[in-house]
Amino acid sequence: MDNKLFVGITIGILFVVAIAAFFFSRGEKDVALGQYDSFAQCLTDAGFKMYGSATCVFCAQQRAMFGDSFRFIREIECDPRNPLPQTELCIAKKITHTPTWILEDKDGKDVTRLAPGVQSFETLGGLANCPVGTSLSEDGSLENNEVQQ
Repeated sequence: MDNKLFVGITIGILFVVAIAAFFFSRGEKDVALGQYDSFAQCLTDAGFKMYGSATCVFCAQQRAMFGDSFRFIREIECDPRNPLPQTELCIAKKITHTPTWILEDKDGKDVTRLAPGVQSFETLGGLANCPVGTSLSEDGSLENNEVQQ
């Protein structure tokens, strides 16, 4: 292999890794443990699903916004190379880019489909009628938290 080609490929790979590391680490340190639990659960209860990929940097950025609370979000894995893919569903839903958020009714039919990309809490919460930035305190009461994105 030509040395210039090898150096170019190496630099390209390092660049991609650096960008991925930036998005994976961005925001996680700013989100308190469980800070958005009730918000994330509300989105799921309303019927929102995030069609994503474990290897998508924009999906990682979206997950990082929720921090640990992302465990309440229903994510559909679209990449057949990743664990637990639901590729057929992604094809049926015509998912071309991830993340794609879809608000679905109880039968799985689209109510609202957002353009692919990272979505703000205000956009998601407004469509699902979910209060942004609230979580349950230890005594079970709602407390208000500022949105940190």
